[in-house]
Amino acid sequence: MDNELLHLSSLRAFFSVAKHGGIPSAASDLNVTPGAIRHHIRTLEEELGTQLVVRSRKEFSLTASGAAFFTKLSGAFEEIQSACRTAASDSFEGELRVSCSPGLAALRLMRILDRFADRFPLVTVRLFPIEQASDAMDVVISYGERPIHGSRYAILKNERYFAVCSPDLFYRNPLRSPGDLQNHVLLHSDHGEDWQRLISSATAMGQITPRQHMYFPNAYLTLQGAREGCGLAVGSSILCADDLRRGSLVKVLDVEIPAPYPYFVIQPGETKRPIAEVFSAILVEQLENIG
Repeated sequence: MDNELLHLSSLRAFFSVAKHGGIPSAASDLNVTPGAIRHHIRTLEEELGTQLVVRSRKEFSLTASGAAFFTKLSGAFEEIQSACRTAASDSFEGELRVSCSPGLAALRLMRILDRFADRFPLVTVRLFPIEQASDAMDVVISYGERPIHGSRYAILKNERYFAVCSPDLFYRNPLRSPGDLQNHVLLHSDHGEDWQRLISSATAMGQITPRQHMYFPNAYLTLQGAREGCGLAVGSSILCADDLRRGSLVKVLDVEIPAPYPYFVIQPGETKRPIAEVFSAILVEQLENIG
């Protein structure tokens, strides 16, 4: 088990269950269903490899491991709250340096930056391309790992990959089966690995030769090509959430695979600035509650 990959939402769910003495109270506190709380607890127990909560219809209790974990988690959440109180000061000013992967920067980050700027009007934000990520940044948002020393948190470990295209292309040239890919152009943001993973995940597909290939420098331009009807792209739950809601992209084929890498939120260095911690918390919460 890799401690750096735990879901913040699952930790928060367990913390609320232990603090309020049961799942119904925690569900009310977090404004979610009891089923969602149970799912988070099971996920956390699987990640930790130990039982945290005693299952009983009559009363709620923590296991010894659960009680010890809650004590440590309480201290961690208190540190986060302290960082938030420090950063929320009206007199806080300065600069926040953020380096981000291009797809995430274009498709998800702008709305988060807008929320952050509204809350902290005296903070100047400087956004850098991921190629400039270094220890000089306050926050690095990377698709996959980066050789940067510091704390890191993995967003959306359960992110999925799937094929997407524009609604117009789908109706003009339907995809009734994976074999129909031979009539389509495949759009790539890499050297073809994502499509290969998707195609090979369905054993019945066999060898498929598409009509043509197009290669783009990043995921944002690849998905923009799909929106414009240039062809089919490999989309993901984190990058395509808004497009799927708006209908500017549609899922095609009944094939999904886990994303090969998570997005990492990295805070370089030994000492983390409070404003960077707040920004990271806002970022993680927004991205982990995509739906």
